[in-house]
Amino acid sequence: MNRKLLISLFLMLVSQLINAKENTSFQPVKDLFEAISQVDHNKIRTAVTSEFLLLEHGEVWSIDDLIKVVKPSTFKRTNFFNVISIKQQQEMAWINYWNKANFSNGEKSQEVMWLESVVVIKKSGQWKLAQMHSTRIKPEKFPKNIKFEKSF
Repeated sequence: MNRKLLISLFLMLVSQLINAKENTSFQPVKDLFEAISQVDHNKIRTAVTSEFLLLEHGEVWSIDDLIKVVKPSTFKRTNFFNVISIKQQQEMAWINYWNKANFSNGEKSQEVMWLESVVVIKKSGQWKLAQMHSTRIKPEKFPKNIKFEKSF
């Protein structure tokens, strides 16, 4: 094989791997947490299906339960993610990821981390969260060597 062909094949492979990590099925996760950061209840509802369930620390929450705890605060929330895996089959995807949030008010700052999984489905051409499972990680158990990407 000539060198140009090998380089082209390598670039195609890298492109496929990057696209898998940047799969659009993860977008509703980013949208949900950005809406939570902005305390925008309408945007929170837009990111999920009407049947959405959140399994949060041994409790089953509806979207209404989640919205009840999302309130204005003097702390700014900044979200970071590290996608572990995305498995997509047609109009459904299963996603596992690390979620980190930094809460800061200029004087104090705290990081909180979760291991989460979601089921997303495509409805009318848009990905929506149908289910989320969230496990908070104690600070002493935060995994090392994970590279997080800031959500914008």
